[in-house]
Amino acid sequence: MKKICIIAAVLLVTVGNTTLIAQIQTPILNQQIITENGQPMLLGHCSISAYKNEPYSNWFIPNFDNYTIDSATIEQIKPLLKKKKMDLFMGTWCGDSKQEVPRIIKILLAAGMDTAHLSIIAVGNGGDMYKKSPQGEEMGLNIRRVPTLIVYDKTKEMGRFIEYPVVSIEKDLLRILRKDGYVPNYTNLKD
Repeated sequence: MKKICIIAAVLLVTVGNTTLIAQIQTPILNQQIITENGQPMLLGHCSISAYKNEPYSNWFIPNFDNYTIDSATIEQIKPLLKKKKMDLFMGTWCGDSKQEVPRIIKILLAAGMDTAHLSIIAVGNGGDMYKKSPQGEEMGLNIRRVPTLIVYDKTKEMGRFIEYPVVSIEKDLLRILRKDGYVPNYTNLKD
């Protein structure tokens, strides 16, 4: 009987941990909440298509459509994107995110970025959720301003774009990908 109880306990712990691990590793996609002031806000992992729906489409589509990409720089970026991963932290409440995120996405798409290697994570703007996402993807990444685009080569950070470009999104991204000594805005911000 004692053996059966031990086996049952081990099974419960194993099944419980598997469920917990699955919950942590499986992102909730396009989670929308309504803020205290009645405004909708996306949180956590989001698909590009989430921004094409109201109310986000009101700023996403015009800022995407009206941005003219630097085609010459895009051509230089294309071959450098292979095997790169990117995390894009943003806030649907943030003016800089509303302006820059559609542009960043347009640039990455024009450069042929495999969107399976792009994670878009929306963070909150108040209380316990200030610059945080529901599943804690920002933890340990020093996300203090949004948007923040982090570029990785495998698991190593190559560089990041913070809030707005130093020169232009395309030229800043090219410098990051070339490992050309790019220094983003707000480099003095620390955890």
